[in-house]
Amino acid sequence: MKKLILMVTLIVTAAVLIPTGACEAKDVWVAHWNAEDVDIYVMDDTIASGASDTVKHFKVSTKEVRNGELIRRIDWTFSKYKTDMWRYETSAMKGTHTTVVIPRDEIFEFCMNALGWSYRIKDFWYY
Repeated sequence: MKKLILMVTLIVTAAVLIPTGACEAKDVWVAHWNAEDVDIYVMDDTIASGASDTVKHFKVSTKEVRNGELIRRIDWTFSKYKTDMWRYETSAMKGTHTTVVIPRDEIFEFCMNALGWSYRIKDFWYY
């Protein structure tokens, strides 16, 4: 009986202590923007994408952090129409316009890699 209790105790302890391999959402550091003195973290569980014959798009949320303190959360939408270059808009922008994504954008590249989507840089733009 003591052996059975010991064995059950070991099994329960192992089940609690051994990682299960379950995925967890995490904030992934992707950049430090010197001009604003902030670190940029992508909230990887917020990446959502869609595509049709004419448009590809994805959304993601980021956090701006300074000295370990959250400054603000920004929601980004990246989109590409047919053969046009990639563009974005954010929740911090005023109005309803988009801006062309300029290479080496760490947020864009992280999300494209996470989605498994390819891109190319031609001249000064992402395609």
